[in-house]
Amino acid sequence: MIEDCGQSVDTMADRRQLLVEMRAQDLDSIRLSTYRTACKLRFVQKKCNLHLVDIWNVIEAFRENGLNAMDLNAELSVARLEVVLSTIFYQLNKRMPTTHQINVEQSISLLLNFLLAAYDPEGHGKTSIFVVKMALATICGGKILDKLRCKKHNKSLSYF
Repeated sequence: MIEDCGQSVDTMADRRQLLVEMRAQDLDSIRLSTYRTACKLRFVQKKCNLHLVDIWNVIEAFRENGLNAMDLNAELSVARLEVVLSTIFYQLNKRMPTTHQINVEQSISLLLNFLLAAYDPEGHGKTSIFVVKMALATICGGKILDKLRCKKHNKSLSYF
């Protein structure tokens, strides 16, 4: 029982790691809320190496993991979310030159913990597919026009 509590505390600490690092950047001192939000999202994007992933690679990862055929209201377990993120980052490393390889495990861990802290604060271990698709599509790198085109093309987001 005590070990379970210790693991729970460690898990919550892991989930908050990115937020603690963000606070250390003192981004809350930015006055305008839109700039502050943009800087925080950019921090998360760069820290998790999502600036290197474009929308088309995210869509491909969704397809490889069968998320494009699932109901948007369906729940996605933490294990399944981790598999999706693994697909994204391992595919990214395959495309990168050997001199610019990323730490895949760290990127997966940071992004997984950020998504869980943001969208599963109670720790149920599940989040909706719609939330995951929108979060990853929004925070990944690439042209905003491509992102909007994908979202508008199929309003139901089945394209994702």
